[in-house]
Amino acid sequence: MKKLLIAGGLCGTTMLRAGEMITESCRARKVDIQVNIQNLWETSYVAGNYDVIIEMFPFFENMSCPVVSGKPFISHAGEKDVVKNVTDLLCSEA
Repeated sequence: MKKLLIAGGLCGTTMLRAGEMITESCRARKVDIQVNIQNLWETSYVAGNYDVIIEMFPFFENMSCPVVSGKPFISHAGEKDVVKNVTDLLCSEA
């Protein structure tokens, strides 16, 4: 099972929606994923090894996994491209 972290601030509903969109996209490719949502204003500690991280604002540096900007989920401009990109990353080795 692949692990996805969606991290941001006070955009909880946006992060949940992004998680659902990516979960459905991966499910269509028969890949199960685990999505964790984290409010970075509450804690900046990130536990666990993730396959992909989506950040709603610039935060992560020098991570061992791909880090993708989640800003398109806030503006809705280009969010389909981000869903496809993240799905491809999560499903590439599944």
